[in-house]
Amino acid sequence: MDIAPHPFGYSSTSPIMNNALAAAPPLPVHDGLYAALRQANGAQSLGEAALLALARIGHSHAVAPKACVIQRGQPAHALWLLTQGTVCVGNHDSQGHWWQTHTVEAHGWIDLSSAWLGGPYLETAQAQTAVWVHEFPVDELAAVAAAHPEVSRWLLTSMAASVRRLTSDVHDLLAKDVMARCAGWLLDSLSSSEDPNELVLHQHKRFIASQLGTSPETFSRTLRQLREIGAVEIDRYRIRVHDVPALLRLSGRAPLDKPPA
Repeated sequence: MDIAPHPFGYSSTSPIMNNALAAAPPLPVHDGLYAALRQANGAQSLGEAALLALARIGHSHAVAPKACVIQRGQPAHALWLLTQGTVCVGNHDSQGHWWQTHTVEAHGWIDLSSAWLGGPYLETAQAQTAVWVHEFPVDELAAVAAAHPEVSRWLLTSMAASVRRLTSDVHDLLAKDVMARCAGWLLDSLSSSEDPNELVLHQHKRFIASQLGTSPETFSRTLRQLREIGAVEIDRYRIRVHDVPALLRLSGRAPLDKPPA
């Protein structure tokens, strides 16, 4: 079933989605957002004062599965940090079909750039699972960053990581075949899996295929080829990896052999 272009709870007249995206009850900073911020990607470099200042601004929201966090075209007024769950990012085509560009896991930024530019969001972010997100209004965040320079460094580092991921994704689409992209996707998915050798597909294959720039049929055929060479074992929606070095070689990520002395 395709993701609906206007998920339940979305209102085009409000940047915050009714029902599906609601302000969470206030939490003590040390037990709620403060703890989540300490786990955010790269935030380990932030001092106590900076973390407390960040925890005092913005709003936390609970988002139901399949509901929108942000919608393409909405005014970008805030930066969004995912504190729990998984979010899919992409867009709908003119027929309403979902084309996914990437997923965001807990402790990562959903959109780190749009609000600074003062324009609309360029992609839609939809909850794959029940999630918690925190909305940082850009003006309030800028004031905190001015008072705490380490926040600026954290945001710049996070932005650089996002640009690097985008550059890598574009390179893979242009320079690598489907097998290499699929092997790289498996390695990336394993890195965020609870089991370092197994991952569970929580999405339809066509969404993953769109992220890899291929068709669902080609994606399924590539997984079968990986199974045939013994790199993976597939049981319905579970993929167990038996040969990480093979995936590294196929993805083009294996280190080059040292030249002979």
